[in-house]
Amino acid sequence: GTTWTGEILRYMREYHADFKPNNKKEETYIPYIEFGFPGVETAIEGMDTLPAPRVMKTHLYYEYFQQKVEEENLKVIVVLREPRDTLTSYYDHYCQDAIGFPGDFHQFFELVRQDKLVSGNIFQMARDWWTKRHLPNVHVVKYEEMKEDCSSVIRGISEFLEIPLEAEHRQQLLAKCSFDNMRKTSSISEMKGENEKFFRKGIIGDWRNHMTQDEAEFVADCVREFYNPVGLNFYV
Repeated sequence: GTTWTGEILRYMREYHADFKPNNKKEETYIPYIEFGFPGVETAIEGMDTLPAPRVMKTHLYYEYFQQKVEEENLKVIVVLREPRDTLTSYYDHYCQDAIGFPGDFHQFFELVRQDKLVSGNIFQMARDWWTKRHLPNVHVVKYEEMKEDCSSVIRGISEFLEIPLEAEHRQQLLAKCSFDNMRKTSSISEMKGENEKFFRKGIIGDWRNHMTQDEAEFVADCVREFYNPVGLNFYV
């Protein structure tokens, strides 16, 4: 969902009057700011040279951005997804080059139980960002809404970012950013190897093909602990 939204923003940014990229990389580059590899410039180090409006992606907790969000009006689009499907998709990315996890899904799930995932606790991350949805510069999008009615999601993002889109532009963007089209054309490479596909299945409920009953019950316990008290739910 994060990468899908990034693609929507990448195309939408083309309609922003102030966006004047100097080259193809600047036109398409939307980095994960927490990524860094030995001998390679980190995303943070390269951000200052990018043309405004700059777009970045992250899986970090709200606390790392609190000052920017609350005092400097940084605009944030929070993408949330049903947690069982989140973990199913996350496992696929965990096995790709950036992390290269060698185990099967159930071995990966043990890392979830032990709270040892590279990006931390996904339940805490989602809860903390969700509780800030009332802020005027925070906009929440749910993956399931994108699958059901992407046009409305695009309209909401356009209004939030104050990037007006004509109906024709919105339809063009909708076609470019359909999940099937992105699977065919995406050149995203932050985490994948040369022959790896970044966009997986995109299916709602695919967790049923991977999780045991015990694993699903663990997720349900986490939902009761982190999501239920703050009213975060996914009707799927």
